[in-house]
Amino acid sequence: MASRPAELLTVSRALRVLQAFTEEHPTWGITELATEQRLDKSQVHRILTTFTQHGFTVLDPDTRRYSLGPALVPLGRRAEDSPGLRHQLEPHLDKLAARAGESVVVCVPDGFRYRTIAACEGPGLVRYATALGRSFPGHLGATGQAIFAFQPTVSPADLLGAHGEPITDGAVAELEARYSQVRTDGYLVSEGEYDARVMAIAAPILIDGALFGSVSVLGPRDYMHSDSVEIVAGVLDSATAIGDALRP
Repeated sequence: MASRPAELLTVSRALRVLQAFTEEHPTWGITELATEQRLDKSQVHRILTTFTQHGFTVLDPDTRRYSLGPALVPLGRRAEDSPGLRHQLEPHLDKLAARAGESVVVCVPDGFRYRTIAACEGPGLVRYATALGRSFPGHLGATGQAIFAFQPTVSPADLLGAHGEPITDGAVAELEARYSQVRTDGYLVSEGEYDARVMAIAAPILIDGALFGSVSVLGPRDYMHSDSVEIVAGVLDSATAIGDALRP
């Protein structure tokens, strides 16, 4: 592979190895990963050994396979809250808020909840505002449902139980139906699920098929209903644009 100007090949190889760990392929053996990345086995071994020493990967002594390590958890959280990420998101949020005439938020999964990492207030006199860092129950609202529909490791029963809701067949089926709807249509609408006054239209943000979070327009029901078709189009466009902008 030809190097780009000012690119350190050793660092580039290490990052390629780290990015190979995905939801579809969460563990790797050294030979398997070397073949996948077209790297020498000794290079991959040294990279993974270094990552493991610093907590970025973990070696299972029984299977001799590596997985992502605990050091990435606080690093990922700091990345989500970083000014750099918000600077990337803000132009898209500003554009969507102007198009929809309502407030816009980007949220990411946070355990069994979802958390706001970027927001833009709408231009109207009546606005729905949410503070950065605020979190919400994962089973409520289109914003969270658009996220957890793409989180296969978290079930509807997990979300309901985590927040003290009855885990009934009907409640589970209702969430599963919502998940199926957003996977089919690409967006979801909710009214008054978290706040009785608020309507939300949300779409998942996917990066090469992997979930990042969701983007939502939030506002008063009466105002949102009249422009719902245009808002849906804007939310879908925004989700695609953000996913493209965040793609490595």
